Amino acid sequence: MVFSTLGKSLSSVMRKLMGKGVVDEALIKELKNEIFKALLEADVDFDIAYAVAERVEQRSLTEPLPKGITRRQQIINIVYEELTRVMGEKPYPLNIQKGRPNIILMVGIQGSGKTTTTAKLARYLSKNGWKVGLVAADTWRPGAYDQLKQLGEKIGVEVYGDPKEKNAIKLAKKGRDYFIKQKKNVIIIDTAGRHKEESSLIKEMKKLNRELRPHEVILVIDGTLGQAAFGQASAFAKATKVGSVIVTKLDGTAKGGGAISASVATGAPIKFIGVGEKIDDLERYDPKRLVSRILGLGDLETLLEEVKQAQIDTSEEQAKAIMKGKFTLRDMMDMMEQMNKMGGIKKLISMIPGMSMGLDDSMLQMSKESLERFKIIMSSMTDEELDGKVKINRSRQERIARGSGVTLEDIRAMLQQYEQSKKMVKTFMRQSKRRGAGGQQIPGIPGFPPGAFP
Repeated sequence: MVFSTLGKSLSSVMRKLMGKGVVDEALIKELKNEIFKALLEADVDFDIAYAVAERVEQRSLTEPLPKGITRRQQIINIVYEELTRVMGEKPYPLNIQKGRPNIILMVGIQGSGKTTTTAKLARYLSKNGWKVGLVAADTWRPGAYDQLKQLGEKIGVEVYGDPKEKNAIKLAKKGRDYFIKQKKNVIIIDTAGRHKEESSLIKEMKKLNRELRPHEVILVIDGTLGQAAFGQASAFAKATKVGSVIVTKLDGTAKGGGAISASVATGAPIKFIGVGEKIDDLERYDPKRLVSRILGLGDLETLLEEVKQAQIDTSEEQAKAIMKGKFTLRDMMDMMEQMNKMGGIKKLISMIPGMSMGLDDSMLQMSKESLERFKIIMSSMTDEELDGKVKINRSRQERIARGSGVTLEDIRAMLQQYEQSKKMVKTFMRQSKRRGAGGQQIPGIPGFPPGAFP
């Protein structure tokens, strides 16, 4: 999960708030202290963290209660709004347009994951209908061209490069001209990673910017650096006009808040975040959606987008059956395989309102090894068992264990996962149905259907 440390702390705060019988001044002060502590642990600047906690307390104590919602809902809304303000408030699109060759220049510090992020961005844009070409203009790092070429082959995007050419400006211009002739409408140029002290590379970056006149200069920032990224971001901002920021390595890091705060140094908005090692683990940065997930309140919009991106579909007949509670082991296996393509069950559950707060963390781990073991188990089951027509009692479990060569504990683990999956899918289908019916939403929290909060 993105910002897992911050997410666990804040969702715990939300659970505590929801579980209390009376919302009084003492509880609000406790909430303030917990939020302040959680933000500091995420490496958010002290003054920023303190200001957020103070505003949450002040607003919770003084703002009148709107009609139609409870005091708990109002406070959740306040926390949501204040965190969203810190994270950037709204999403920003890339400065690319149809009908022209768009030049994107990728810059960043050595080790920030810039080349991999370049390929991830190419993948994202290709999936969204853009004709993309990649230019390997890093002439400093040995193997830079080979790395980008391998990534390009993996995602089906052509890479232009010449390991013998040592002039980055000449190489970048040749690559740009080549892809313009190929009718590509997005040309992404990967440059050499650098540090703020490396005057020769900073000078090269300035010249690249001047010669290529890119429509977007994207700074890639390592999310694990925390507040240390501030000085480096400032140096890049002085060298060239950074138009966008991509923060990488945000999956599981405790320092992501500091990196996001540091992006302010560039005066440029964050437009994407890296949320894992897979080539598809790049998300458009939407502060409102991200804060919803951090608070454990879900993010159905992103989930539905990812389902569409992965070309996952459920037939109307199957959807109706699931809504009626007819979710079989076969359905679970199909769902697990699809989820693995989209980053795993843990990532997806974090996007469903209320689900991440209701499930034990151990139930959210679904590795490829577990999936393969479940397949082996299911190969020893009868059609009646797979289709949920009979109860899988102890004697059946023992027979399946003998036939598949696994332990009874493995069988029970699969059945437990099945019950959790059934609960998750029913919740998601119910939420989707409510959203489709245009149900009322809590004021200030777009995207949350009725019943998402107690």
